[in-house]
Amino acid sequence: LAQGLALLWLIGWSFWVQAAPVAATVGEITLVIGQSDVERDAQPSVQAKKGGPILEGDVIKTSASGHVHIRFVDGALVSVRPNSVFTILEFKYNPAEPAASVVRLSLGKGEVRSISGAAAQAAKDRFRLNTPLVAIGVKGTDFVTQTGLEATRVTVNQGAIVMAPFDQSC
Repeated sequence: LAQGLALLWLIGWSFWVQAAPVAATVGEITLVIGQSDVERDAQPSVQAKKGGPILEGDVIKTSASGHVHIRFVDGALVSVRPNSVFTILEFKYNPAEPAASVVRLSLGKGEVRSISGAAAQAAKDRFRLNTPLVAIGVKGTDFVTQTGLEATRVTVNQGAIVMAPFDQSC
């Protein structure tokens, strides 16, 4: 009886492992300068490396000398600059249905440059870059965001943005 229960447990566990969702790659690291780390789930952080995958939920942390460039699957480009904490909260993109895309990013501190990809261009109302103080939406854009606990500054290189005070609805 004990062997039968153990076998049933093992079979059930193997089905659960196979059915567990695997996070899809939403981007790739294309450049790393200096020291930077990627935190994923509850795993220990790993050093950012060129060619490394970026998944939903990843947190990119750059040091004083750190710089990480990311190319997302929709062609979007993000440059995470020194002393920054950048999180990919949600990234849903299907090239067959770009208008259904959802992009939610967070800049906890520091600076990022973001050049919109197909997801943000097709679903402008479903793109958000949250900072501790404001939520930023885009209108087909190349912009730089700098944020801290007391101020957020955005420079628009091309296109337009919309900013609103950050709250739980963002």
